[in-house]
Amino acid sequence: MAGQKISARGSMNINRTKLYYDQLETKELCDCASCKNYYHEIKSTYPNLAAYLSTLGIDIEKPFEVMPLEPYEGYIEYSGVQYIVFGKSSEFKNMTISGVRIELADSHPTTDVDEEHFVIEIYPIRLKWVNGDYSE
Repeated sequence: MAGQKISARGSMNINRTKLYYDQLETKELCDCASCKNYYHEIKSTYPNLAAYLSTLGIDIEKPFEVMPLEPYEGYIEYSGVQYIVFGKSSEFKNMTISGVRIELADSHPTTDVDEEHFVIEIYPIRLKWVNGDYSE
């Protein structure tokens, strides 16, 4: 897994990003079946991706935006999943981990975040479809 180069100037604010995700409560996330499936399956299916995003302060189980397709034959694909990162994007580098592209998002919904930030998008994601009631 490639490491993310972070300078002493710290264009990306990893500590602030981590704080944001630490304070983001599960009840604030979408509770539709496709999103719940994502929250519960992503980390175990893509552990290297989860580990990398964690180095940026991101909790992979708390996406900003999820774009699911329809479940098919026991799996569900997500055409894109977006995360908020605090700071400037100048040191962020697009890459691929475990077959998943990690890039600056071309477009995204309004974040309602007043601090300097940017949005990254990961794709494609393919997860086992567990159409069930998840216990919290």
